[in-house]
Amino acid sequence: SFGEDLESTLIYRFVVSTGPAASGALKELVGAIGGSVTFPLNIKEKQVDSIIWSINTTVLVIIQPVENEQLNVIVTQNSNKERMEFPRGGELKLSKLKKSDSGVYSAQIHSSSSPTITQEYVLRVYEHLPKPKVILGLQSSKNGSCTTNLTCFMEHKGEDVTYSWKVLGEAANETYDDSILPVSWRLGDKDMTFICIARNPISSNFSSPILVRKLCEGDPDSSMVLLCSLMMLMLLIVLVLGLVLLSMRKERIGEFIKEKKRMDIDQEIPNFCPNSGETTEYDTIPCAEKSIPKEDLANTLYSTVQIPKKMEEPYALTTTPDTSKTFSYENVI
Repeated sequence: SFGEDLESTLIYRFVVSTGPAASGALKELVGAIGGSVTFPLNIKEKQVDSIIWSINTTVLVIIQPVENEQLNVIVTQNSNKERMEFPRGGELKLSKLKKSDSGVYSAQIHSSSSPTITQEYVLRVYEHLPKPKVILGLQSSKNGSCTTNLTCFMEHKGEDVTYSWKVLGEAANETYDDSILPVSWRLGDKDMTFICIARNPISSNFSSPILVRKLCEGDPDSSMVLLCSLMMLMLLIVLVLGLVLLSMRKERIGEFIKEKKRMDIDQEIPNFCPNSGETTEYDTIPCAEKSIPKEDLANTLYSTVQIPKKMEEPYALTTTPDTSKTFSYENVI
């Protein structure tokens, strides 16, 4: 029976019960999430009428032995039916454990030849521990000596987790049972290695080893890698800024050239046409030049124009007519 318990990753220990003697010994069992656990039975009676398994006063299953060592099983919790097995003599094996399976289990053994016997169990379900983490406390370096603290912890706080430190090296080979390890090291001393060990009732795990020399002096290789990475990042930033500034400069030069060309065109071409009563300016449509033909004095005859009397000042006939007025004249060739 103990071999099967080990195969199902079951670890249990017996705890003396303070209850009535008829209840027997209280058994504490532990299991892993996803694993299985077997609740053993200690039956001395030859004739057993029924066995009732319960968790926290809720009945899980009723077992009735029949002839030829067969069992008549009545499951009251269908959600757990596929997870329950009965390997021998009415024992209960619960597989695919969940955290919610933790609790107090009991088996009531009924027999017509003796009083009812109750066997109780306390089941605790734990998860397998991941790798613990280590953080470095405030560091003091004076006169070639280094003093600091190392703290071991789990990212997701587990239940019933204990911590210890293993110190390895030529100068020391000791174990400290605490999550915090004080470290004191002087330059020139022999190097030491620190390893944190985290444990719970079903598993244990180890942190990455920490060398005290690198802890106090720093890792030169890591420093060089960090320095090179920072330099490469700075060069990349400078290059990107240079490209951005160059692009902006090209755009400004292009805009300046376009503006200058537009100003030159505006200076060469008039911005408005001399139409009476209009002041609209046009940038791109040139005005047609209107020229007054030169007078041929030898072949030109002038006629007399009668000026209406209402005009206050007569105009000289020899004056070149203004094209903007409404006066009429005749050219005779």
